[in-house]
Amino acid sequence: MKVYRYPPGKLMGDYVRAGVGLSVGIGVLATVPASPAIVVVFGGISALFGVFGLRTVKRHMTEISVGEAGIRADGMGTVILSWPDLEFLRLRYYGTRRQRTRGEGEGFMQLTLRGGGTKLTLDSSVEGLEYITWRAAKAARDKGLSLDPASAGNLLNLGIDADVEQPPPEP
Repeated sequence: MKVYRYPPGKLMGDYVRAGVGLSVGIGVLATVPASPAIVVVFGGISALFGVFGLRTVKRHMTEISVGEAGIRADGMGTVILSWPDLEFLRLRYYGTRRQRTRGEGEGFMQLTLRGGGTKLTLDSSVEGLEYITWRAAKAARDKGLSLDPASAGNLLNLGIDADVEQPPPEP
């Protein structure tokens, strides 16, 4: 069983963005005379950044365990997905078109797994995403699941061929 987490250093930028956005929204609400437009706009901004901050805390608390039987995410709740129940795997890359054409790695990848009524989404800031993705691709291959072309291409970009048995990636 391998255990992974979201490293605090990679989440620090999200904490700063949430804090600054929340501070600006609440600061304006606290100092400017209230009007419906101000309350709607800056209340919405405060709520948006507050939710983003809570999402960051949730990721910080999450511990992902990966083994032969399946994957488990423990944090603010528990998600368990056994590999035999895997029904869906999607790996997406998010970045600007310029980043893709230049080959710059400034974007991020997002792995989504579903099966047995459970959904788990992880992004590339989690430690061990390559291993987790390799293990999920192996389970998908073992079950004969077909992958969409974008996911298959993104797997290849990580060095994972979904159609061929291969050893796990180096840590």
